Amino acid sequence: MQPVGLRDRKRQETRSRLEHAAVDIVLRDGLEHLTVDAMSELADVSPRTFFNYFESKEDAILGLHDPEITDETVTQHLSGTAGSDLIESLMGLLFSVLGSSIGDTDLHHSRMTILQQHPQLLRRHMAQMNRMLEQLTATTQTLMARDPRFADVDASRTAPMAQVVLMVCGGSIRAAVKEWAEADGKAPIEELEQRAITLVREVTERLR
Repeated sequence: MQPVGLRDRKRQETRSRLEHAAVDIVLRDGLEHLTVDAMSELADVSPRTFFNYFESKEDAILGLHDPEITDETVTQHLSGTAGSDLIESLMGLLFSVLGSSIGDTDLHHSRMTILQQHPQLLRRHMAQMNRMLEQLTATTQTLMARDPRFADVDASRTAPMAQVVLMVCGGSIRAAVKEWAEADGKAPIEELEQRAITLVREVTERLR
């Protein structure tokens, strides 16, 4: 995984504080008592800053934000991962985009509790997941284009193949996080990423 710059790290930390604040308030006081002012105060940011990260309080509860994958991000990633294979490169990008939320199992469980209590939030959650899948699929296609193993693949077939690669990587990340959480949950994020890569390679090697 490429090193995260100071600016990006601060953004990740601020977003994380807002997400935790939203979830904590809902679980403690109920959804009807969640306000932007309350979240901002608990996260130690201004209400104006809140809207730099989320469009609504519901999005903060669910951690919904489009992945920050710009053309510049992809270009920098490609430059920084020259020589890496598709899986390693894609895993690095996923961990960079998703940041610390990957290993935050407590936050994930809290969100699942809230979704069970307030199923009306599920539609919003699924819509964002679909947007994220579209953006990540396009990015995966870009990564595939530089991999010689996909050089002869017709352009019309790259999107479904990219989705398969994403699903495999996503499943591997979930499995690695589960292992990590069942251990002590203290391993650095770099080890978690490497474990996810290893799982993909072990499985695909046996399927050949």
